[in-house]
Amino acid sequence: MPIQTLFADGLIEVAAQPKNNALDLDSIGDVKVLFFPIDHDYPGGSAAMHNAVFERYDLPYRSCFIVGDPENVGAIFKELKDDPNYMGGGAGSGFKDKVAPHLDGLDQSAEAIGSVNVIAREDGKLIGYNTDGIGFVNGLLEEYPDCIAGQKVVILGAGGTALPIAYEMAQKNPAEVVICNRTVSKAEKIAELISPFVSARGVGEDTIGDELANAGVVVNTSNKGAQPNEAYSAFAGMTGDPEGDMKNSVANLGRLPGDAIVADILLEPDTTTLSMARDHGNRTHSGQHMNLHQAVPAFKIMTKLEKPSDELATTMRDAI
Repeated sequence: MPIQTLFADGLIEVAAQPKNNALDLDSIGDVKVLFFPIDHDYPGGSAAMHNAVFERYDLPYRSCFIVGDPENVGAIFKELKDDPNYMGGGAGSGFKDKVAPHLDGLDQSAEAIGSVNVIAREDGKLIGYNTDGIGFVNGLLEEYPDCIAGQKVVILGAGGTALPIAYEMAQKNPAEVVICNRTVSKAEKIAELISPFVSARGVGEDTIGDELANAGVVVNTSNKGAQPNEAYSAFAGMTGDPEGDMKNSVANLGRLPGDAIVADILLEPDTTTLSMARDHGNRTHSGQHMNLHQAVPAFKIMTKLEKPSDELATTMRDAI
């Protein structure tokens, strides 16, 4: 079977850190699988949430994070598409902005954003969706109502999750959205795409301190501050000199207003970025909120399971 071939050839392996993520390769023929390829092992929560629902309703499905190299995305998805037991799933770190060309189609949300986090098999075709931005904004506004309108939003990083978050933040009437990234052209591209909705700029990481000085909401979309980059924070560039970079982070954070909110998309509850922000006196927002708020709509897209959203949310919340 194509899925077993991917494992046998070493193109993918089961991630060790996510909760309830074990996969019995010999049982794949008896269950439908949802896969979430990621570029490094980290404690994602989607598999645990999905598997809790499958167990509650005694459904023959299994959800699993798999680790692979995004450079092999074409080969990975060719094999997955050819295996009838693969029902979709999603795309995690390193794959969100690379998987779209290897799918059969994109929903309007994913096409507009150019990034995919949800994949569904529909009539034999793999269709990409994106619920990241909506999930993040809904989670943020649940914890801090009306915190976006009129505020300067600074987004740190320009990877696969930055654009959907920037796009959805732009719909909530912020004063401005600024994207800071090591590769300035990537930040400028996101700013260009959301500019019809909001004043937006893309800048380099050397200006993070200047941009934080009058920010109201700061969102880390990079992998700084959690494994394997715990020695760094999102408040400065990552040059390979942890001590020097941390000094820059402390200096930059010192310019952030005390009433600003610092949010992280990373799933660890206490990332370096959030810990530093709390010590500075800022309110913080964990990526676990986004994980839950995007999970229910994503789950319904992937499985077409007709169950009440509140039941699904309760089961998923209990699982993590």
